[in-house]
Amino acid sequence: MTTVSGYLRFIAIAATLVWSVSAIAQPAAPNLGASAQKSPSLEKKVVLIGGKKSHGKGEHDFPNGIPLIAAWLKASPAFASTDVLAYTTGWPADLAALDGASAIVLYFDGVGEKPVPLLDPERIKHMQKLVDAGTGLITIHQASTVPPGNTTIPLLDWLGAKRNGMYDRTTETVTLSPVSQDHPISFGVGEFTVKDEFYPTLLFAERNVTPILRGAVTPKYGNKARQASDPPQKGEHVLAWAYERPNGGRSFGYTGGHYLKSLDDPAVRKMIINAIAWTSHINVPATGIYTPEPIVGKSVVNKHEDNDVHDMPWGELRWYTSAAMDNSRVMTTGVAILRPGKSNPVHYHPNCDEILTVVSGKIQHTMNEVSVEMSTGDTVSIPQGVLHNATNTGDEDAILAISFNTAFRGAVGY
Repeated sequence: MTTVSGYLRFIAIAATLVWSVSAIAQPAAPNLGASAQKSPSLEKKVVLIGGKKSHGKGEHDFPNGIPLIAAWLKASPAFASTDVLAYTTGWPADLAALDGASAIVLYFDGVGEKPVPLLDPERIKHMQKLVDAGTGLITIHQASTVPPGNTTIPLLDWLGAKRNGMYDRTTETVTLSPVSQDHPISFGVGEFTVKDEFYPTLLFAERNVTPILRGAVTPKYGNKARQASDPPQKGEHVLAWAYERPNGGRSFGYTGGHYLKSLDDPAVRKMIINAIAWTSHINVPATGIYTPEPIVGKSVVNKHEDNDVHDMPWGELRWYTSAAMDNSRVMTTGVAILRPGKSNPVHYHPNCDEILTVVSGKIQHTMNEVSVEMSTGDTVSIPQGVLHNATNTGDEDAILAISFNTAFRGAVGY
């Protein structure tokens, strides 16, 4: 059975492990390094925004889904000139981080999360400005849902479709078929079968909507009165669509994605990546955007010369295993070398715990407001989200073995 860890194998060796400072952010902690503007050396900018995890294991797992999609993009040559910013569990504290985006991807609870992510007036105002400027928009799963009867979120204008409330859904194993192979989002996407939760009774805009995927599903309703008056009946429904806005902006929605493992399907992956490219006005070749195919479990020997080495102002980061290096599905391991008297920046990890062991040397390690002295052989466990850093208090290099419980290690503050 494929597990969440199986997604880690998608990442090509060419993908970089240490994302830009703004690569992952979490609103519960200080936004120490979010970049508000696109790097002048890059042609495009894609911003991915997740939400808080809800439901059971592997369901609505946005904190892992967002890094996964970001890693797909970083592994694809089509996005080599694209700045990818991924906010795993909420919106950036400074909405200016969205400015200049060629596309924004939303993957969160549209109604279930409190407060509702899109109900914030400032977010609506900022999104409207971006949509008016032609920024692309992609929604996955419940991000196309608005509270029932809501009139403040203009999602129908932005996305070409919306789901009112949380009354309809279906969880089925469904065979999905591209409605037309002529649309760039469908390039390279054939018929496929996947188990997922879908929202089949969407309200669509009157024009400029192109169905992308269709499947025969049976809508069910959480509202008992409606269930009685409108008993479930199986029928063909549009489950993914593209929308060309009057100003030339582009949008895409897919109601699947309830299960993180559903993103493991090559057709789903190709469709989402094609959609991000299309909405960003990146050319999609006839075979679709290339992404590395899954690599079935393998043992990998990483030689010293294969380490992923990064010179830092305070010393060196040397990675041994990671998703980016294509030699682990579930862990990131390496060493940090601190020069005498140097400190690495205060930072936190929004999607993983860290275990740090002092291999040699002496350091002062600070976690939030607590500082401890550590020397050779000492180990500290650093929970996800805790602000921390180390200072070399000795007269020789401090060598720190570091490991993380995800191959998608993210850091905010570097």
